[in-house]
Amino acid sequence: MPLPIILIGGGGHALVIVDIIELSGAYCIVGFTDLQEKCVIAGYGLTYLGNDDVLPGLIKEGITKAAIGVGGFNNNLRRKLYSRCLNLGFDLPTLCHPLAIVARGASIGGGTVIMAGSIINPGVTVNENVIINTGAIVEHDCKIGHSAQIGPGAILCGNVIVGEEAFIGAGACIIQGVNVGAGAFIGAGAVVTKDVPPGATVVGNPARIIRGAN
Repeated sequence: MPLPIILIGGGGHALVIVDIIELSGAYCIVGFTDLQEKCVIAGYGLTYLGNDDVLPGLIKEGITKAAIGVGGFNNNLRRKLYSRCLNLGFDLPTLCHPLAIVARGASIGGGTVIMAGSIINPGVTVNENVIINTGAIVEHDCKIGHSAQIGPGAILCGNVIVGEEAFIGAGACIIQGVNVGAGAFIGAGAVVTKDVPPGATVVGNPARIIRGAN
């Protein structure tokens, strides 16, 4: 029997999470929380449960599964939501679209979401609360840090390290062996050929720093 699960966040990213959950057949979505009832997901037949203040009460009701439906550019906010849920006692399962390919030798952390068409190859380590967006390719032996986000169609070549809370934009390509520092922001379509300092923003081909490191 499917287990009850709640969704935290009601934007466009949450719709993709809903699709993955429903396709898995493992969970039944009880409803969603958000700062406001009138949000993107509200028109799709899901029950609005209130803002995040209702979370402790849901735990008391025996609903212990949750998924983070918050995307966007603020990985730090998503990490705080994830930590709060864990502290309240929620279990945040790994969610993987059935049309994603994940090698048997890959290690995937809790709360991570792997979307349709993405490929994760052998030797990859993905930490907790990571988003691997639609069609992204993570080649062999890459390491992706806590609460990082890999954008749609992005490519991480072999042995790439992505730091915690880093953001890899849509269609970006990170050349093999490159380290992307914690909290760095890689612009859409960038081709990254050398290490990126923590907190830096890089864009272009080849990528160049347009905003300095922390």
